[in-house]
Amino acid sequence: MIRFECQHEFAFPPEAVWSCVSKTDWLNRSLGLPPVKYTIEPQPEGGSSIMAEAKYPFGNMRWREFPFEWLEPEFYRVRRVFEAGPFRETRMGMDLHSLPERRTRVLSYVDIAPRGFIGNALAKLFLGPKMKRDMAQILAQAEEYLRGKVPVVFPRMPTQPVNEMALRTGLEKLAGSQPHELIEKLEAFLRHSPDVEMTHIRSFAVARQWNQDPWSVLSLFLHATRCGLLNLRWEVLCPNCRSSRETPAESLAQVKRTSHCDVCQIEYDAEFDKSVELKFAVNRAIRPCEDQTFCLAGPGGKPHIVCQVWLEPGEDRRARLPGLTRPLRLRSMQVKEPLAWPPPEAVSNRTTFSISSPAAGFVVKKDKEKDKGVPPGGARLNNPNSFPILLSWQQTEWSADILTAARATNWQEFRDLFVREVISPNEQVTAGAQVILFTDLRGSTAMYHGMGDAAAYARVRDHFAILTEVIRAQHGTVVKTIGDAVMAAFSRVDEALAAVRNGARQLAGGPAQPLVLKCSLHVGPCLAVNANDKLDFFGTTVNVAARMVECCEGGDLIVSDELYQRPETAEFIAKWGYRPEALEIRHRGIDSPHRIWRIKL
Repeated sequence: MIRFECQHEFAFPPEAVWSCVSKTDWLNRSLGLPPVKYTIEPQPEGGSSIMAEAKYPFGNMRWREFPFEWLEPEFYRVRRVFEAGPFRETRMGMDLHSLPERRTRVLSYVDIAPRGFIGNALAKLFLGPKMKRDMAQILAQAEEYLRGKVPVVFPRMPTQPVNEMALRTGLEKLAGSQPHELIEKLEAFLRHSPDVEMTHIRSFAVARQWNQDPWSVLSLFLHATRCGLLNLRWEVLCPNCRSSRETPAESLAQVKRTSHCDVCQIEYDAEFDKSVELKFAVNRAIRPCEDQTFCLAGPGGKPHIVCQVWLEPGEDRRARLPGLTRPLRLRSMQVKEPLAWPPPEAVSNRTTFSISSPAAGFVVKKDKEKDKGVPPGGARLNNPNSFPILLSWQQTEWSADILTAARATNWQEFRDLFVREVISPNEQVTAGAQVILFTDLRGSTAMYHGMGDAAAYARVRDHFAILTEVIRAQHGTVVKTIGDAVMAAFSRVDEALAAVRNGARQLAGGPAQPLVLKCSLHVGPCLAVNANDKLDFFGTTVNVAARMVECCEGGDLIVSDELYQRPETAEFIAKWGYRPEALEIRHRGIDSPHRIWRIKL
């Protein structure tokens, strides 16, 4: 092995530096490396093996890509073994060392094993020196990016020019519906962002970078899509690697109920509230960008994985592990069941473990006697199998940057702008836990008799407008109206409760004859279906919520026991000083009794 190194000292802590240097796909683009084509082969014991090939100036190269190993925010490394050509093997990585005063020293390195004289000369005279020069520039710009002095994290990132006429036309259409400040930010984003940012855009992540309200930026992106600046992309994420290798769907109608991850070798359901994600891509008429891959599985592409270790058959290794500050799960595609981490025996970040990984399931033991080779908070890792295994410590929570299909389609503004965005009539997609609201008006029949049909209908129509607006303000959507009743859906309990209170108060404070609202809320799993070319929800949760509104007296809210037990409901009750009343009833068509709670609004 011939080693080439580059060091840089950052005036920032390792966590901040890691967010930049772990973007290996971006790093390879900045280094001028070619796009890579991957071939994925399933393995009988689980998971897959990956072969990669790319076209270099000195010839086509084909190699086996071993999984990245890393511990956030301390190091990452990857090994590549070539079938032919000037090199036998390369090992590349970065080490981040914490320094006093919240500083970080980064060591970037590449080890090259040449194959013969040509490979030796190519490594020493060309690749090694070029790597040192390029990495010095890359790390220097990463620090300038963290200081806020440059807009792009790495230098030399490919950036295609925009079509000026198409961009100007789209921005002019957008001007009437969005704030000028956000339109200016969008124009700069479309003009100057690297190509890699233009094909998988997460609106909530962009809002965080711009320091703007996420729903305002989502509104901007939805209107920009209507104006021809962006396109919708629906991706079904693998629950293990949380990425998608399938071609993104341009419409919800193209989303299938099941998907397959060829990297993890698992089949999984499309779940509206977890795995179906709405992203955006620049419209090709505005700016042509190819969706290429330069690195398949580096740590920057899997931020939910905080530690990953590759063990050869029979290998024993002492390794540091993630701290005990957050709930994780230990998972391997070659081991039957995942394991909650940290285990109950963990008492501090200095607890050490012995972890064996037979295919039947993990075996974890707390070390009673100190193993001198195991660092504090680390473990002795053992692979007793006849095949290699990949261990991953994963965050159980999904990223807040992921805009799920449920979150997007449960917003009234999305439904108003994209009326035709519905799933296929032939599919039923799991929507996961949804908050379902039903409302009705007390005394509407008497109102029609007393006021006459025209005047009463006008009041009812105004009440629909008020409810739609308060539901929209809390990021919910009106699914449908049935007579005087409304069915709405939310992704969050706190937002549904706020919408109910605001709607009831506005209607009660109306004309001399105020409208009295009856409301019910239930939370639970649903199916998303296409009903008459509209996105609708179906299932027991919807049926129970519809029955519950019949228990209302007027001016009250009935909530299911499932929703009542949620912490958001307790906070809502405490905040407004409500005194819930417990009831037990039997709904029509449902045999078992159901506990509910009445909250007088």
